[in-house]
Amino acid sequence: MTAAASIAPRVIQVLGRSAMVPATDLTPETTLSTLGIGSLEWIECVLAFEDEFRLELPDADLRQLRTVQDIVDVVERALRAEGPKRPERRAPR
Repeated sequence: MTAAASIAPRVIQVLGRSAMVPATDLTPETTLSTLGIGSLEWIECVLAFEDEFRLELPDADLRQLRTVQDIVDVVERALRAEGPKRPERRAPR
C-alpha cells in the first residue's frame, strides 16, 4: 500500500475513535453532518488527525470539509506541502 493509499483508512480509524462511530460505518462518501459531531468533538477529531499524521491542518481547509474524503484530501495536501512537522510521540517508559 502506498503512503497516499494508507491515508484514507487511517483517517477513518481516527475519525471513528474520535467521534465514537464504528469505523465500519464510515466510507469516503460519508458526510460529516450525518455523524452528529458537535463543535467540541470536531476539535478533538482535528487534534487527533494532527497527532496521527504529525502535521497542522490549515483552518481555512477545515471549514470546507463535508465528507470523509474531504478530510483525506486535506491531509494529503498538507503532507505534500509540508510533510510531517511534529516529532513522533514516544510511549512513556
